Amino acid sequence: MWIPFGLDNCYHRADMMTNKTFHHFGQLGIIYICCQILSSMVPVTNTCMPDLHYGKHLVRSTFKIIEKSSLFSCAAECVSYGICKSFNFGFGRRTCHLNVFDDLQYLEDGGKEDFIYSSIMSWNKTALGPCHNIMCGYTQRCSTMRNGIVQCVEELLPNIAKYKPANASSVWHPETFQPSVAVDGDVTATWSSGSCFTVDNGDFSPWWQVDLLDKYVVVEVRVTSREDCCPERLHDFALDVYQDDPLVYPSGSPQLCYMYNGAVTERGKTVAIQCTSPLTGRYLRLSGHKTINSRDILQFCEVQVFGFKLLL
Repeated sequence: MWIPFGLDNCYHRADMMTNKTFHHFGQLGIIYICCQILSSMVPVTNTCMPDLHYGKHLVRSTFKIIEKSSLFSCAAECVSYGICKSFNFGFGRRTCHLNVFDDLQYLEDGGKEDFIYSSIMSWNKTALGPCHNIMCGYTQRCSTMRNGIVQCVEELLPNIAKYKPANASSVWHPETFQPSVAVDGDVTATWSSGSCFTVDNGDFSPWWQVDLLDKYVVVEVRVTSREDCCPERLHDFALDVYQDDPLVYPSGSPQLCYMYNGAVTERGKTVAIQCTSPLTGRYLRLSGHKTINSRDILQFCEVQVFGFKLLL
């Protein structure tokens, strides 16, 4: 059950205590007092005191900053985003940093501002509101409608691949069908429109890649099959993210976003693929696997990549 009283109110009530109490317990002590108040009101199913790291914050992970927040509303915001794994909260300016990663290896001192870092997984579920029970996708956010229904809604993420430079292992009719046609924004393309990409006959290790021109956190990739024919030419492909251009640094390690097994069977179908975990890199490569013969060519009409830059 969600508590209308709210841990924010608890925090503010504890914050009104005497300076002697505050200095004795510190800010973490106030959080502990809040937990005690909450536990006296309702049964607490998980550990009330979350695993907090006082004076620390996670670097190179923040995707959203919320000003004039509070510790517990920051935790509730994190749990509402499918991609959020942890958060930093700054007591000084009351800022909430939502993080896409949860990695203690990159914890740093808070500096001038008193920070608290926490993984959202360690928080008491009762305290996080109705969204704690909803599993949203990486590109979604949990929202409570006016009628009280709690559901996942799409967050607006840009297609960071559109009009970006592209390359490929080979090109069928390069005078017309350059790799860039797969990032021209046309998701209703046909072969006759000249907006579908195909590798050349006899390419048994086909691949296509796009340079995003900067490092992004990639969370979802959408690939569209040919609308007028042959959707099965898009089959058994891997999506990998690279920090550096694999053409220049062939020994670079790929980060697997997803391995798509089988064939796309519908014409003009857009397959939306969420990476098994968010990946940071500049290059996205689509590689065909299980090429049967020289006529089995990798073909698709559009690739869309959704992600964002880290703020901090």
